[in-house]
Order: sequence, then structure tokens, then C-alpha cells
Amino acid sequence: MPVPAVPRWRRPSTLDPTVPDAVEVALDDHRVLIRSSLGPSVRTTPGAFGDFVRAVKRGEYDDLLGEGA
Repeated sequence: MPVPAVPRWRRPSTLDPTVPDAVEVALDDHRVLIRSSLGPSVRTTPGAFGDFVRAVKRGEYDDLLGEGA
């Protein structure tokens, strides 16, 4: 029986040292995994993840950053 590959988690190259965790992503068997470095992961399709990334780039979630971000 084949052994499942361990996901290779990626995180931003620059992190705010005052923030205790980071959003990390990995690819797992044609699914994108997303997690906080402090918690469990969720799995989504590459298409849904692409929609999310494009929305972030357009600034659709900027209101969630809080003051000073």
C-alpha cells in the first residue's frame, strides 16, 4: 500500500513578528490545504483557492485586517 505524501506547507516569506501565527498553504492530492500555523487545516479545490486569492488581491477582504495592518 503506498504511503501518502506529507504536504509541504508554505508560509509568507515575510511575517509580522508581533503576530503569533501565520496562514500556511499546501497541495495535497489535487486539493489545496489552508491552515493557521496554530490549528487544523481545511481542504478546498484549486479553483476555489484561485478565486479567493484573486479576491484578496482586489482588496475584497481589506476590512478584515483591522487598524494598523
